[in-house]
Amino acid sequence: MRGQVHEISIQPDGPPKFTAAERFEFQNKDASLGIVLQANSVAIHTNQYSNYEAFDEQVKTALMSVHRIVNISLSERIGLRYVNLIRLGEGEKWTDYLHQGLLGLDPRSAGVEKWTSRSESLGATGVGQLAVRCSQSEQPLPPDLLTSTLAYSAPLAGRGEIVTTLDFDHFVEQTSDFKVSDAISTLDHLHESLDRVFMASVTSNALAKWGKVENQNARHD
Repeated sequence: MRGQVHEISIQPDGPPKFTAAERFEFQNKDASLGIVLQANSVAIHTNQYSNYEAFDEQVKTALMSVHRIVNISLSERIGLRYVNLIRLGEGEKWTDYLHQGLLGLDPRSAGVEKWTSRSESLGATGVGQLAVRCSQSEQPLPPDLLTSTLAYSAPLAGRGEIVTTLDFDHFVEQTSDFKVSDAISTLDHLHESLDRVFMASVTSNALAKWGKVENQNARHD
């Protein structure tokens, strides 16, 4: 699959610069796993995430295949990202699933029926930078993932439904010679912090209901 992705560069001494970059995407037969290639990046994403060990093997296979063909020389950024969609059932409330610190102001105290909110926290870990984003709106995917071509068997949200999206992004920016084994080792370390922040963000009730299945969508940049 061949297409384009539009990029915006903020210029300190002029208006934003808009460019279009060519991209190629390869998918499995049910379009649940894809490899996205651009001139300066490789991304592996899936909407059928079961556990990190299985995804780690998929990433390793993809990187080895790409590296064998194009001989990647440098690594500048390695990241692991999880996007988690939470929908309420009848009689449920957000605090059944998420710790109050992520939810902000209770919309009932503001006298509104629907509440759209977004928050982002960014901090340094022992490995790199960790971004935690929480949004509540009618949009089930972050804006930068709206162009995803992965297939879903059912709508991610109903018409007018408010959903919560937890977006965890852990990455390290460092220029070094590229080796598949080094990239996989870095991902392993990135995952450890992501696992901790996920457990700190959700309630025991949520873990019990989900059977400790932590994520429904994972993306590696």
